[in-house]
Amino acid sequence: MKYKKIVLFFCIALPLCTLMRFLQLAFAVDTETGFFKPEYKTVGYYLLAFIIAFCAVTVILCFTGHRNPEHPPKKNIFISVSSIIFALTTGAQLLSESFSGTVRLWQSALLSVTGFAAIVFLLMYGISGFVKIKIPPVFSVAPAAYFIMRIICDFTSVSSLALITDNILLLAAYCFNLLFFICFGKLYNKIDTEYNFRRMLATGMGSVILCFTQSIPHFIINLITGNGYCHTSLICNASLFTGGLFIAAFVFSHFSYKNSTVSHSRKSEEEYYI
Repeated sequence: MKYKKIVLFFCIALPLCTLMRFLQLAFAVDTETGFFKPEYKTVGYYLLAFIIAFCAVTVILCFTGHRNPEHPPKKNIFISVSSIIFALTTGAQLLSESFSGTVRLWQSALLSVTGFAAIVFLLMYGISGFVKIKIPPVFSVAPAAYFIMRIICDFTSVSSLALITDNILLLAAYCFNLLFFICFGKLYNKIDTEYNFRRMLATGMGSVILCFTQSIPHFIINLITGNGYCHTSLICNASLFTGGLFIAAFVFSHFSYKNSTVSHSRKSEEEYYI
């Protein structure tokens, strides 16, 4: 399928999923417990199913695309700024969060170590768009390592609790972020170049839909209710939102027509790599 048609479907799926999640939180979910209200339970499950379906179809369509960029995108203002903001919100999340007693000390320690590495990388990656900084390509795997520990710690923390829709969408977003950053690391380390572009497009667009679907309705509901819905923290959703912004900026820059068609000499091509 042509890239423009994939982007068109993505542009339809993203606001629809966000709207359905908002309606779900506004009418079908009990703000005190996070569970569906008995009278709207069926509607709540249907909305969740539609969100999953739209996200799944977007991912499947991405695998039908044939645009294969020759190199990573040149860092632009959108990639650089979103990378820096993502790093800052990730740092704020690490400093402010606390897990249940089911998360072991070594898990929390590894989350902090990998989180610090990811923050340093994202800051350097963003700053390198303004100041020439050479970043070893191997450092690009830091965000993937962080999301591995993020999934482990968050799943361990909520596994003994109810998997309400917040936890389901949160873990799904983290899983897609992990898959995207694995593709991101492969790109900068020149691994699996023949098929990595489709996986990056699919996981990137899936990540953006899930990150925005979870975070934006949460912001709106709490603005309306005066922070009356706190089943996921504000900073957690802020980190998801900024992560979605960074992934969106990178994906649309990477798969832009200019980045896919312009040829470069060996010397100029190496400038695209961190």
